[in-house]
Amino acid sequence: MKEKAKGFTLIELIAVIAILGLIALIVYPAITSVIRNSRESAYNDQVNVIVKAAKEWSIDNANTLPDDGTIYRVSVDTLVDGGYISNEEVKDPRNSSKNLTGNVEIKYDSSIHQFTYTYVDNATDTNEISMNDLATTITNNSKKKDILLANNGIYKGDNPDNYIKLDGKLWRIISNNDDGSIKIISDTQSTQISWDQNGNTDFDNSTVKTYLNNTFYTSLDNVTNFKTADFCLTYDDEKCIQKEKITVGLLTTEDYLNASNNLKCIYGTEPECTVGNYLSDFSETNGPEYTLNSVNNNIYVIDSGLINKKNSNEILNVRPVLTINEETQIIGGTGSKENPYIISEV
Repeated sequence: MKEKAKGFTLIELIAVIAILGLIALIVYPAITSVIRNSRESAYNDQVNVIVKAAKEWSIDNANTLPDDGTIYRVSVDTLVDGGYISNEEVKDPRNSSKNLTGNVEIKYDSSIHQFTYTYVDNATDTNEISMNDLATTITNNSKKKDILLANNGIYKGDNPDNYIKLDGKLWRIISNNDDGSIKIISDTQSTQISWDQNGNTDFDNSTVKTYLNNTFYTSLDNVTNFKTADFCLTYDDEKCIQKEKITVGLLTTEDYLNASNNLKCIYGTEPECTVGNYLSDFSETNGPEYTLNSVNNNIYVIDSGLINKKNSNEILNVRPVLTINEETQIIGGTGSKENPYIISEV
């Protein structure tokens, strides 16, 4: 007679399952560790590629980098936009559906007489450069730092590197202010309205103030970067005699005159004011624009690059002027039109 084949008993099956479970408990963490280490290794290789790109960027932008120990941050986006690294080279190995979006912190180390490079994920969340306000950072990063310092932080000339990208649009920096904030004017956003529909020349009760501080201001994606600041409404003998706290204003006649690097531009009526003055370009191309200042029931305007007077009920260009607060940080860019400053959100 043939003997019947013996099967596994229940106890034997339980023992086998227990052994397999024990093996899994031992092997799975090891496999997970290998995968994690592999991803971390790939991430570190990716970071090295980004840092190498930042070093190449530094060579091309050596005059931009401060040598006083101030940290300068160049973003991954800036490196990609500048062609120093490709989009494929910034894929996050830890999550292939995302790109690395951090910054490389560049700092001059006087002890070794070299710049150091450190990649930081989401560097805008760190506080390492909080001791440097926005105006100081921009001045230190400028290729013409000495000129800016001599001009008390005021940008002058035909085309200074004073571009900044904000809310997806280009702006120009008018001045780096003493309190660490910066004053900017839109390079692309403008509208055409009358100063006041009723002929009023007082800014407080004007149509233009309502538009700027309501319609325009609420259209911005993020307003936490801005602060209310002093704007001069009235001058007497070239001195400001009436200031007002304003969130969104316009160019003042002083702003316009200060932007000229021509010594013959004194009152804004001289032809020389249109030469060596980047603020003259807008009115020469787009027509007259209102300033914030008035005299004898007329509003001062910039007309073909010169200061003139117009009635307050005329429909002219209006360009917003804002003040970015000092806590905001620069996270990329060099200030040129092709590579404008990029700021973090507060």
